[in-house]
Amino acid sequence: MTKIEWVSLDAIHPYEKNPRINTDAIPKVAASIRQFGFLSPIIVDGDGLILAGHTRAEAARSLGLSKVPVLYARDLTAEQARAYRLADNKVAEYAKWDVSLLAEELSDLSAFDVNMSDFGFDTSELFKRRAAWSHLEKRCDLKRRVKQHLHGDMSYTTLFETGKRGIPIAEIKEDSGNVEPFSDCLVDYLMGALGAKLSKACDWCMLTTPRRRHKSGFHFSTAVTEAAASKLGLPFYEDAFRAEDRNRLEPTFELVSAPAQRNVLLVDDIITTGSTIRACRQLLVDAGHVVLSVIAIKN
Repeated sequence: MTKIEWVSLDAIHPYEKNPRINTDAIPKVAASIRQFGFLSPIIVDGDGLILAGHTRAEAARSLGLSKVPVLYARDLTAEQARAYRLADNKVAEYAKWDVSLLAEELSDLSAFDVNMSDFGFDTSELFKRRAAWSHLEKRCDLKRRVKQHLHGDMSYTTLFETGKRGIPIAEIKEDSGNVEPFSDCLVDYLMGALGAKLSKACDWCMLTTPRRRHKSGFHFSTAVTEAAASKLGLPFYEDAFRAEDRNRLEPTFELVSAPAQRNVLLVDDIITTGSTIRACRQLLVDAGHVVLSVIAIKN
């Protein structure tokens, strides 16, 4: 059985024709060795020529280590050694991250004294937003389906469709834990769609459709839109609309808090008939606003 040996770093040598460019990886591997120890040996042939572990060897050198763990692959032919050197790097490219599970792990680890960005992980807000999509797909049994729709003279975008298990929409909306990931998805979509145009300087603000069953207290659409506006640095107008008759299937609405900004991002959490968001949009258009309508879930 081949054993790991600790040998002098000067006793092993890089392969001069190594096609792998590892400059950017060296400090990250060095950080891993510093934090956790040298847990993965460098694999070399019988003459000490590196087959796998060029980055680890350079990281060890940058840390000033004199000895490193080495595994000698003495039974390989010269042809096998050359093939293995390429294969070891290539096969790793076929492994992919489950972004949702990765986000959960990184979130849990953030409570400890380990900075995962040292090892190349993106712990930024961008990663958090991107991970929210798959998180909601699993948590709420939704399908990510960003689609543009035309409803009469109104165009709007939906982000998700309901899944096969049929988790009740009311159950999704009653869970305040869904506010953060839904707002992250909303921000991620808007940043991708509008980019630099999405700023206070470009005269944008955010509104949501009116409360109908919830006169006060937690209101899912309001919470999601307010959180998204805060992340984007945009003004948010709470309860800008009022439903005149909440008991009717086709209530009438009033714009009670007209936004000062010309451009409006109008958000709703779900669309069924579209009558609510269509009526609210029309009130804004009649008041001279340009409206972009976004809906979280297409029922």
